[in-house]
Amino acid sequence: MPNTSAAPRTPKRRRLWQATKWSLLVISLIVATIAGAAIYMIRSPIVVPEWLETRIEERFAKDMPLARIGFGEMVLIVDEGWRPRVRLRDVNITNPQGVSFAAFREVRASFSIQGLLAGDVQPRDIAMSGVVANLRRDKDGRVALSAASGTAPAERRAATMPQLIGQLDTVFETKALSRLRSIELRALTLRYTDLQSGRMWTVDGGRLLLDREGDNLRMTAELAVLGGGADAATLSANYSSKIGDTASQFGVNFDGVSAGDIAVQNPAFAWLKVLRASISGSVRSSLDEDGTFEPLNATLQIGAGVVQPNERATPIPFDGARSYFSYDPDQRLLRFDELSVESKWVSGRIEGAASLGIDDSGKLGELVAQVRLRDLVADPADIYDTPVSIEGADLDAKITFNPFHMSVGRMDIVDGGTTLNLSGDLRAGPQGWQVALDAGLNALKPARLLELWPENVKPKTRKWVDENIYAGALSDVDLAFRLKPGEAPQAYLDFDFQGAEVRFLRTMPNITDGSGHASLSRNRFVVSVDTGVITPPNETPVSVNGSSFIMPDVTVKDGPPGIVRLRADADITSVLALLNRPPLQAMDKANLPVDVVDARAQLAGTLSFPMKKGSDPKLTIFDINGTLAEFQSDRLVKDRALRADQLTLNASNSGLTIKGEGELDGVPFDGEWSQPFGKPGAASSVRADIALNAKTLETFKIALPPDTIAGEGRAWFAMDLVKGQPPDFSVTSDLRGLRITVPQIGWTKARSQTGTLEISGRLGPVPDVDTLKISAAGLSAHGDVTLHPSGALDRLQFHRLQVGNWLDVPVDLIGQGAGRPVQLVVKGGRLDLRTAELGKSKPSGVASPPMLLSLDRLQVTDKIALTGMQGEFNVARGLDGRFTAALNGGAPVSGRVVPKDGRSAVQLTATDAGGVLRSANIAQQVHGGALSLTLVPAGSGGAFDGHAEIKDVRIKDAPTIAALVNAVSVVGLINELNGDGIYFDTVEADFRLSSNRVNLTQASATGASLGISMDGVFATDTGQMALQGVISPVYMLNGIASFLTRKGEGLLGFNYSIGGTVQSPSVSVNPLSGFVPGAMRDIFRSAPRTTPAQDGGAATPAPQKPVAQRFEGR
Repeated sequence: MPNTSAAPRTPKRRRLWQATKWSLLVISLIVATIAGAAIYMIRSPIVVPEWLETRIEERFAKDMPLARIGFGEMVLIVDEGWRPRVRLRDVNITNPQGVSFAAFREVRASFSIQGLLAGDVQPRDIAMSGVVANLRRDKDGRVALSAASGTAPAERRAATMPQLIGQLDTVFETKALSRLRSIELRALTLRYTDLQSGRMWTVDGGRLLLDREGDNLRMTAELAVLGGGADAATLSANYSSKIGDTASQFGVNFDGVSAGDIAVQNPAFAWLKVLRASISGSVRSSLDEDGTFEPLNATLQIGAGVVQPNERATPIPFDGARSYFSYDPDQRLLRFDELSVESKWVSGRIEGAASLGIDDSGKLGELVAQVRLRDLVADPADIYDTPVSIEGADLDAKITFNPFHMSVGRMDIVDGGTTLNLSGDLRAGPQGWQVALDAGLNALKPARLLELWPENVKPKTRKWVDENIYAGALSDVDLAFRLKPGEAPQAYLDFDFQGAEVRFLRTMPNITDGSGHASLSRNRFVVSVDTGVITPPNETPVSVNGSSFIMPDVTVKDGPPGIVRLRADADITSVLALLNRPPLQAMDKANLPVDVVDARAQLAGTLSFPMKKGSDPKLTIFDINGTLAEFQSDRLVKDRALRADQLTLNASNSGLTIKGEGELDGVPFDGEWSQPFGKPGAASSVRADIALNAKTLETFKIALPPDTIAGEGRAWFAMDLVKGQPPDFSVTSDLRGLRITVPQIGWTKARSQTGTLEISGRLGPVPDVDTLKISAAGLSAHGDVTLHPSGALDRLQFHRLQVGNWLDVPVDLIGQGAGRPVQLVVKGGRLDLRTAELGKSKPSGVASPPMLLSLDRLQVTDKIALTGMQGEFNVARGLDGRFTAALNGGAPVSGRVVPKDGRSAVQLTATDAGGVLRSANIAQQVHGGALSLTLVPAGSGGAFDGHAEIKDVRIKDAPTIAALVNAVSVVGLINELNGDGIYFDTVEADFRLSSNRVNLTQASATGASLGISMDGVFATDTGQMALQGVISPVYMLNGIASFLTRKGEGLLGFNYSIGGTVQSPSVSVNPLSGFVPGAMRDIFRSAPRTTPAQDGGAATPAPQKPVAQRFEGR
């Protein structure tokens, strides 16, 4: 019986006893089964019955409380060595809640005999096949292992993969597996889901072997990984550690793994994500006692592929690469012992370190690298005929990967003793590559620049540099490259050059000793010359400081025209020698030698010419401007001295122009000389604003009478120069500032007055003036000038000369030799003495030749004119000379004109006084007689004071006289009047002749039979009369006492008055006056009319009741 005093068994002892009892039971059953089977069939499988399977599952659950093992079939096998083995099919391991975390198609296990003898079922070797499991890495980097479905239990989660593998220690520390020596997994299918990268891989047909030797665990695996590619990658992994110890070592060998698959596994490999290539290699690392990663070492052999951060980025191919590097997770530092690249783009070797910026989720944010590049050979996109070798480079860069952005802070490329400093950015954006690179180089030889400059990158620019910049050295070289999606690449290049020889135009001499700057920006290439000279053959050097050459767009096929912006400073002969070289040939086109002028030239301009080889040089377009200092030439205008302190020059395809202020033969001007191009034989021309004075006319041998011009005005001078011909010229002016005098006609233009002057002709040894027009101050004339071979005036011929309203004649001024007054010849036309203001010539001490006058009409009064006038006059003191003419186209007269108070007095004689009076339409009844008439100007209004005297004249059929005679009943006189007429031996009259009337101050007519006195007014425009006087019959006797009265009045006479008109007179006689002798008769007559003063005096009274004038021939 049991000892009741003994302490009750503790729960632990009871559990131990129950476990032992069950174990013994299970073992007994197994042993019995195995023994029975051994007896009946050695090595024959024995299927365990279901009830026993249930008991075994319950025992597994009791021995391993954290797991539940279920299986579909258990088969027991005994080997010939009596070593029992168990085969389980469709094994499923779950947690106590029934969630599966592992499943196997088949499990084989052999057991420890010692354990079985001790009552323990302890597997020695386990082999599993058909294993399907899930491995997942969360976004925070933690890993978890689970069955094909479900979620792994908590003890199958770990921060890292090595730590997850390290959890195998807990398996081997259980009593049930304490004698386990190896575990083998075959036909392993593992689905690996990486939530960090969003990718999934499948391991299929894998083999895993776990060996235990004492406390040492070693695991190896051979895996085939299926990703997104067509080929499977293979992995060979190993892991070793001590049971219970966190420290471990592991390594992976792989082959054919895509760069993208590797890049997402660890930040140390994240830089590989930009590659599209297959990679083989190995990785070695370990965990320390704290579970911290030790430095990782990797060897990568990268196959041919491309650099392509995203699908839109253009791939950059490479043939292969190799890398040896290590990664320190504590410092987050990559050290590249070697990164070698083989590529047609660039090959070389990289050494250095990179610091990784890793975020809290374990993702690589940025990579900051400091590396050295060696043995570089570059030929990107096969742009070089021969790849370019570069000694080495140091690179500082930062790379971010999402999106890809490489920022190059510094890249110093060493080449031939010079250093290229590069910086910039490379981005792989949603639309493709974006590149911005800047580089600088302190010095470079032109030949090396061309070696580094690919032939198909800006080929036109490269070719121009190759063919047109010789020798010298380059410095401060700057390069830039910009690339944006959807846009053409943009390259920038600039450099300084010194001591260079530069050719800017094939046909021009080269620029020597040149220094300056060149740039290529936005497809525009510019070469600027700071200093340099061009030396034309046989001429002095031309400074071209500040000149430049421009290619506006280097990408255009056949190219837009090249442009030269030229600046030149030199002797004008050297500059013109340049302008005369092909294709410009400016001076040849102008038919002028290059030494046609002397000056110092400073020019600036533009030449545009086709860049295409073989283009017609005539397509060159040029436009050059500048200044010419100390200008002088005796050849530009033949035989004329041209001088100027400074002129401006313009040369273009249309022509050559020189303009500015200067002197031509001492005559000041402001104008231009121009020579058009493109028209064979085109004349050059001079256009100028010149000083117009007597010296100007003398200089150009345009001879005018002395003292004709005083003062100075401005004129527009134009001259056309045709080779081999006298130049045509013209002068126009408004005459302001000039005083012009023609004393022969009393005409003067004041300096303040304006007018018009036009002179044109041909300049030569003897100028020929074919047009002379002048209009000013009431004068208008046009004509031409002929000069003697000596240059003196031969003839100035005015085809029409008009002065005011009083002169309209053709005139010739005939030269009489140098210093002598000219002769004036009037060859027709009209002169009106009513308003004529004939002046005086200034005495010259030299006798003036007579003026020959041939006038069509000389208007004396409104009603009196001399026609067909011929005369010869002296003009020294005014118009003074004799003439012959016809009065109003009728009676012939002769006379003389003399100057009088600025006008002309006229002395007129005629042998037919009656004809003169009839021609003058004064009296139709007068016949015969000799006339003497004097007209003296009165004032300036066109009036004359006149005295007329007629001898031996008869009056017939005179109604007025008849009325007077009839009034005094002198019958005999009436008969005489109606017969041969009344004879008067003398008729005299003093009168004032104005524009429309005759004011008789005193008149008389005396004859043997009759005497008449008269005074009064006669209106010449209306024919009205207002006359009075005395009629004295039998004047032969009666006139004896005329000394007591007036002339024409006798002792006895009758006062009379006459009114009305000439055609219808009204006569009245006072018969009482006949009884009053002599002067007593004045009491019966009106007061005599006074002659009004001229120029403001009272108007002459007109008779009342105007009567229309009629002409009836009486």
